[in-house]
Amino acid sequence: MGKIAYQFQVRNNTLCDDLAKLGILPRKTYNIGAISVPEKYFADFVRGFFDGDGTVYTYRVNNTWQIKSGFVCVSLDFIADLNNRICEALKIPIKNIHQSQVGGEMTKYSINFYINDTEKFQKFIYGNNPSIYMSRKRAVFERWTLLERRHYIKKDSYPSKIGWHLNV
Repeated sequence: MGKIAYQFQVRNNTLCDDLAKLGILPRKTYNIGAISVPEKYFADFVRGFFDGDGTVYTYRVNNTWQIKSGFVCVSLDFIADLNNRICEALKIPIKNIHQSQVGGEMTKYSINFYINDTEKFQKFIYGNNPSIYMSRKRAVFERWTLLERRHYIKKDSYPSKIGWHLNV
């Protein structure tokens, strides 16, 4: 409430056709597919998508700080392609895509990154020292680097918190 919203309307058929040829379509949320972004701009694209449809937060497990980041999208094709390209860029295993219902009628898909992968993700999207980003999300990453936390090493490649052992 009290927030400002903006809308962009194009009523010229020629301009609408040109925009459609470039992939800008009505209701893009529901019909977006694989990503067509050159590698040199991919980190910037991911940062922009993260600022809009991503999440990052810290929490505690057994009194030890953790960090989690991820994305939500209603297009399975888009999130699958994003997942593959991000994981390839970060040199990490492909993440599971989680599916859930929103309001009983829409399916949403999400991918998540934990601790080490989130740290790699942070370096990926902010590594070129961008001037455009959502400051409240970047601040979570920055606070994470300042937190005192016990150091854990992962025993094997099992993706959950099982298998973590205190590094003494």
